[in-house]
Amino acid sequence: MQQSRRDAMRIASALALAFGAGLLRPSDVFAEDDADDAGITRSADNIPWGSDWNGAVYSAKSLEAFVIAMNGDTTTPNTPRTVVERGKVPGLFLAKSGELIIEAPELAENGTNVPVTLTSKIPNTDFIALLADLNPNPVCVGFHVMPDNDPSYSVRIKVAETSNLVAVARSGGKWFYSLRDITVMIGGCLG
Repeated sequence: MQQSRRDAMRIASALALAFGAGLLRPSDVFAEDDADDAGITRSADNIPWGSDWNGAVYSAKSLEAFVIAMNGDTTTPNTPRTVVERGKVPGLFLAKSGELIIEAPELAENGTNVPVTLTSKIPNTDFIALLADLNPNPVCVGFHVMPDNDPSYSVRIKVAETSNLVAVARSGGKWFYSLRDITVMIGGCLG
């Protein structure tokens, strides 16, 4: 009995490390794709962008694509947007001053380790995320906020170049965002 429990713990630990390092996806281990089971072949044209586990959300190239993916739509093109086009998604609004706060340095000498604190004062916030506009993959982090918890999080992120940091929060099915400029001396997403 003791040996089988130890074996189970070793296997669970190895899987957790592989998932955390990005070497495996849960679908690689726990489930097969239904299309493969049914003998259906797919062309590259009809596979939605970021079709892997949570990929549509974390492969979003802009705030708008992120909100669209979080709402469940992966058929809208996933393209970067400019600040001029910002907010042209139904249900996405600019937060009022002081409602969604991004605390970060104005100047980051090295973009590989930038401390950022997100705080939402929007009532009933149930999700909060951070994006760095000009990173190759803009979505840095997202948090589900448990009921009756304070939506305030501190993280360290990589920032590729001088750009906007974008905080986005969901409350009552609506999305709110705020911006903060950050100047980066040495980019953190080299390669």
